[in-house]
Amino acid sequence: MNTLIRMGFSLMMLFTLLGCSTVEEDTSKSTSNNIITKSNNREKPPAIKLKIGKDENKTYRETYSWSYFDKSTGQGVTVEADHAPPTEIVNIEQAVRVNLAETVKLDFKKRPTQYEIRVWGNSNVIATYNTFEEIKEKGKYIVEIVGTWEGSTATYVTALDIQ
Repeated sequence: MNTLIRMGFSLMMLFTLLGCSTVEEDTSKSTSNNIITKSNNREKPPAIKLKIGKDENKTYRETYSWSYFDKSTGQGVTVEADHAPPTEIVNIEQAVRVNLAETVKLDFKKRPTQYEIRVWGNSNVIATYNTFEEIKEKGKYIVEIVGTWEGSTATYVTALDIQ
């Protein structure tokens, strides 16, 4: 009887651990929300560089849902990572002073099919833009960049003191 209880408990723990996995495999090349192509073989979203004038501003990768083609298995894989909200990732009081009248360059290691820029106030999004040149807010804000690549999405944050 003790052996059956131990075996049942062990199986229950195994299924619990398997159910908590953050990687989900997709044997097809596409799903309703994600398109996985053989050209996307990176396991994580690409890094980005935000240059305003001559200065490069640090960005932090945040939440993402990333699909890629795993050459070793010949299957599509989707990885989802969740992080704290932007207001907890960067400190708005340590915002870098920038002048958006200067040249702004958003340099992705792999260019997204589209992106948007969200300006955060104390705890929520106050405006969404397609380019940095459109931003009208002045002062200290958290800026979130949301990129989309072939059905995958990644967000990046930074704190800027916009002049």
